[in-house]
Parts: sequence; C-alpha cells; structure tokens
Amino acid sequence: MSFSEQMLAALEQGDQAQARELFTQALKNDDDETLYNLAGELYALGFIGQAQRLYEELLGKYPDMDELRANLADIAVSNGDPDKALNYLAQIQPDSDSYVAGLMTQADVYQTQGLYEVSEQKLLTAQRLAPDEPVVTFALGELYFDWGKDSQAALAYSDLIAAGVDEIANVSVKARYGAVLANLGQYEDSVAVFEELGDTLDFNSRFTLGSLYLQLKDYPRAIDSLKAVLEEDSSFANAYLPLAQAQVADHQQAEALSTVQAGIQVDDTNAELFAVGADLSLKEEDNDLATTYLQKARAIDPENQAVMLSWSNLLLAKHEDDDNIAFLEAIDKSGDVDPQIYWNLAKSYDRLDDVDHARENYLLAFGSFQDSPDFLRDIIDFFQSTAAIAELKAALTRYVALVPDDDQMQASLDELNAEN
Repeated sequence: MSFSEQMLAALEQGDQAQARELFTQALKNDDDETLYNLAGELYALGFIGQAQRLYEELLGKYPDMDELRANLADIAVSNGDPDKALNYLAQIQPDSDSYVAGLMTQADVYQTQGLYEVSEQKLLTAQRLAPDEPVVTFALGELYFDWGKDSQAALAYSDLIAAGVDEIANVSVKARYGAVLANLGQYEDSVAVFEELGDTLDFNSRFTLGSLYLQLKDYPRAIDSLKAVLEEDSSFANAYLPLAQAQVADHQQAEALSTVQAGIQVDDTNAELFAVGADLSLKEEDNDLATTYLQKARAIDPENQAVMLSWSNLLLAKHEDDDNIAFLEAIDKSGDVDPQIYWNLAKSYDRLDDVDHARENYLLAFGSFQDSPDFLRDIIDFFQSTAAIAELKAALTRYVALVPDDDQMQASLDELNAEN
C-alpha cells in the first residue's frame, strides 16, 4: 500500500497526526501519478493546503502540464485569491487540453467579482469550443440565474434536461429550472417541474414549492409543504410568514396565530409576521396583543404597507376614525398603493358621515375588491344609507352572483327591482 493510500486511510479514521506523517512520507516516496491522485482526493476532502502543495510540487516538475495550473487556479479561488487564480489561468494557451477548464474557472472568478459580462464572454467561448459539454451549459445557466437573466437561465437548463442531464455537481438541473420558471412568473409550469421531482426535492426547493402553492391559492398544499419544511428545520425563519398567510386564507385562524407566535420566537425582526399576528389578534378581539405586535412591527419597518394597514385595522377596531383618517391620508399614494388603504379610509369616513370622501374611497377600492363579499356588504350599506339606487342595485346584483344563498340580500335586490 502506498503512503498516499495509508494517509487517506488515516484521515478516514480521524487520525490527523498519523496522516501528517504519512503525507511527508508520500512526498518522499510515492510516484508522481500517485501524488497527483492524492492531491485530487485531498482537495475533495477539504484539505486544500496539502493539495495545493502537491500540485505546486508537480508543476515544478511538469511545467507544461496545464491541468495543474487549472487545479491551482481552482484552489486560489477557494482561498479567495482571484488575482493568483487569473495569473495561473493566463498561462494556459488556447491549444491546451485544459483551456476550456481554464475559461470556466476564469468565468467563475469574474462572476464572484460581479463582472457578469466578462464571465459570460468566457463561458460563451468555452461553449463554442466544447458545444456538447454539459458542464459548460450548466455554468452558463448558473451565471444567468445569479445575474437575474432568468429567460436565458431557463433556456440553458431546458437544453440540459432535453439532453437527459438531470444533475451536475450534486445540483438538480430540474430544480434550478423550476426556480427560474417561478422567477419568470410561470407558477403552474414551475409547480409541475417541482412535483415531477417528488421525494428528491431538496430543502430549498420544497420551500419554493410551498410558496408557489400559496401564490396559486392552493392553500391546503401550501400548508402541507411549508409545515414539512419546518418539521425538517424549525429554525428556517422564512417559512413562518407564508405558512401563516396560507392558514389565514384557509380560515385556520388559531393555527395561523400559533404559527406567528412560533415564528416570532425564531425571528423577531420580521415586521410582516408581527402585522399578520396583529390582524389575527384583532379577529380574536384582543386589541392589547394587536397593539403590542404592531408597536414592534412599526419599530422594525415603519414604512411597510402591510404594517401600516394593520395599524389602520387596529384604529378601525377601536373606532378611532379621526386618527385612522389622519394616519392613512398622510401615506404617500403617488406610487403603488395597497387598495385596502382606500377601503379603510372609506369605512372611517362613512362612520363619520363624510359622504363625499367615503364615496370617493369606496370607488377607488371597488376595482380591487369587487369580488369580495365583505367589501360588497360594506358598499351596499353605504349606498343604502345614501339612497344611491343605481349603484345599490349594481352592488346587490354583483353580491348575489357571488353569494347566491344569501336570502336576505336576494330579497333586498328583488324588492329594489320591484320598486324600480
């Protein structure tokens, strides 16, 4: 047995001292091919310093062996020394068998420096030289994925899938493809890709799938997926908010509040999580807990619209309509505005008998909430109180189409039609 083999056996047994002694003996006694193989094994095991020494020793003996330069460049990248890596790679000529590998390492260096265009140029050159090499196509996909060019990333990953390449460097190509489809807003297609992977989904992909189910309003599956994520790692803070949102949407209020409380124990810096907890507390008529949650949320992110709306909901629950109006009217509405702001304003103006402002805000909210029975009930009450017959009839007609078993509303519409 060579000293290199003995060293690897010692490392497997956890005997570091013996491994160091055997490494010295390997340098003195083993042949160069054995040492080259040892360097690769050590690098794979994370013993980078010893792998580097072996490659440097061999490069001194074989200065024309560009594969050694490519390996040393990889090590330099791992050590956070991009200049040294590029210096090694610059010595590899285009006619070398290691030129494509060198281009890929250069691309990696430039990508880590945020020089995406240079990295892309290197990889496109590598692809031109090795058009059938899956690793090059995958590297392009990874570059575009990191760069935010999701359409190009999707094309690279789909080419690999079509070629029958399912995994490279322990990364699922289909999982990557599913992720970029999600980024592109192609949620149904993304879900189909992830579901096809089944039990082979990695942790992050399972979380993404749960979030996609939430986007698609498939709340039971979202809940099951996100619960499974937290069962595997309860410290994964990002899963608590979407799980609570899915539970709220699925009318599991008590479970959602428990999720919020568990999430706050893991991460007490998520303002939206506190906001959801506050809204749930309001539904339980626990204004004190809602106030506590919202005070913390506003301290974390006072400009967050979800937090602002939760604070407005609290003011509405406490019938502090003047304060609610002052608070909401102060919000900058020049950009994207959550339409719930207009609904909340309308309710406060309505309760203060400010008909004109109530009407204005109900109409601003109508486009977003015309399919919400709760909103329609509010605006129906408003139109009734202001004798707006045409608008009342339209709102009632829309409501009974959404809730056909509400006999009282149907009777009101029938009576209105009979009178007019």
